[in-house]
Amino acid sequence: MRARDVRALLFCFTSTALLLVGSYLVLHRLLVTLGLTTAYLVVLLTRPRMIRVMRRLRGEPDWSGYFKNR
Repeated sequence: MRARDVRALLFCFTSTALLLVGSYLVLHRLLVTLGLTTAYLVVLLTRPRMIRVMRRLRGEPDWSGYFKNR
C-alpha cells in the first residue's frame, strides 16, 4: 500500500469522525448528524482518488497509468 493511500484513508477516517462528533455537539440531533455524515462520505468516497484507493485495497490492478511505481 502506498503512503498516499494511507494518508487518504486516515484523512477519510479522521475527518468523518470529526464531522460526526462536531455536528452532534452543535446540533444535538442524531438523524441530522447521520445524514450530514452520510452525505459527506458519499462525496468523499466517490472522488477519483478514493475510488483508486478502494480498488487497490480490493486487490484490483491499477491500469490507469496515473501513478508510476518506482
